[in-house]
Amino acid sequence: MEMHQTRDVFTPTKPARIAFVERDSVNDKLVNSLTTPGKQIVVYGHSGTGKTTLLVNKLNQLYEHHITTRCMKGLKFEQLVLDAFDQLAPYYTQERQTVLKTTTGIDLGATYKMLQAKITASSSKDESEKQSRILPPQLTPQTLGRFLGAQKACWVLEDFHKIDEGEKERLSQLMKVFMDLSDEYQDLKIIALGAVDTARQVVDYDPEMRNRVAEIQVSVMTEQEIAAIIEKGESALNVKFSPDIKRLVARHSNGLASVCHHLCLNMCNAAGVMTTVEGPPIELTKKHCEDAVRMYVEEASDSIKSAFDKALKQRRKTQYANAHLILDALSGLGELGAARSDIHRRIQRTEPRYPEANLKYLLPKLCTPEYGGILRFDSNSGLYSFSDPIYRAYAMAQFQRAQPSARPMSQSDFEQTLLKFLTEKVKLDVGTDFRILIDHHPKKKT
Repeated sequence: MEMHQTRDVFTPTKPARIAFVERDSVNDKLVNSLTTPGKQIVVYGHSGTGKTTLLVNKLNQLYEHHITTRCMKGLKFEQLVLDAFDQLAPYYTQERQTVLKTTTGIDLGATYKMLQAKITASSSKDESEKQSRILPPQLTPQTLGRFLGAQKACWVLEDFHKIDEGEKERLSQLMKVFMDLSDEYQDLKIIALGAVDTARQVVDYDPEMRNRVAEIQVSVMTEQEIAAIIEKGESALNVKFSPDIKRLVARHSNGLASVCHHLCLNMCNAAGVMTTVEGPPIELTKKHCEDAVRMYVEEASDSIKSAFDKALKQRRKTQYANAHLILDALSGLGELGAARSDIHRRIQRTEPRYPEANLKYLLPKLCTPEYGGILRFDSNSGLYSFSDPIYRAYAMAQFQRAQPSARPMSQSDFEQTLLKFLTEKVKLDVGTDFRILIDHHPKKKT
């Protein structure tokens, strides 16, 4: 039996390899784009959906070598190019020196009456030639393309969406340069990994790239694909998750591979499984699942509060506490999410005159980091949902406690477990979070 470290099987913070699951919905598009000369690629989707994992595994299958630059706010175009040169470490000939040396010698030895004489004669001739390059190679995008092409490598830009607007335009032009060089270097390409709408930005900045960039969306995973991650982990570690646990994790991971990996890793740690189990498989029980959820809540408690603080912050005076109404409504519409029209109807149960324009404006905002990134929009289904299952549980707990007379919402066992540990760890104090909003009744002017 092949042995594995548990942390190498369930990997919430790095690309999965052992528990990698093929994504049939995007696999063919990605492979076709990687093997098409000159085709530049933008891979985009929500955080945690497995973009990096999918790309890294395909590159390892199809490419001899690739380099990765991780983008961040404030990083300039020149810095990105220099980082790529640093990783390639291309050495060039600054000077060449040739030395020719010839030696001849004669060695004579003689002995006469116990007297030994030795005579040595030699001659040598040295010749040298030195060649220097007039100018060293310039660190230009064109030179970078040639160095990458010579190594049959591609360049991956992680978090492309974080780059400033002006730098994105220059990178879009660089893609055009790489595309032109593909006649000489067929494997040369840039692969930009980013959030939703990243592909549209590249095309908008350089219209010439409209039909030359493959826009590949990595959507959230299906419950079957999430379950396949768990099954691969079972096989690699010789453990068994009960059918109920598999079903709960697959359903409540909200389509995010990272959440599944996180919960499964915590369960294995709770059971003391650090490497592949020798002998009979270890069964992971409901108790292990509860311990895993507790660890998950403890690790995320500060970020939960921070996200809700950003979402509920009153940025301007309005007639309605919009974020409060939206999160309250969505938390009561099921873990799969809801369309905008459904959210609007839910709000109108308590606020009949609530304008749809308010909802249309704020819903996309709640999907951004500025507003905590609490929500997520799936363009395939047209549904808004909480970006992490722990956010929905937190919202349900807060709003139910803020409105004790409201009819209790239905909760699954998983959500009840989340609520239990959220109450213990986060110490849900409605007074600091929601009563302020309730005191400013939506019908009053704030």
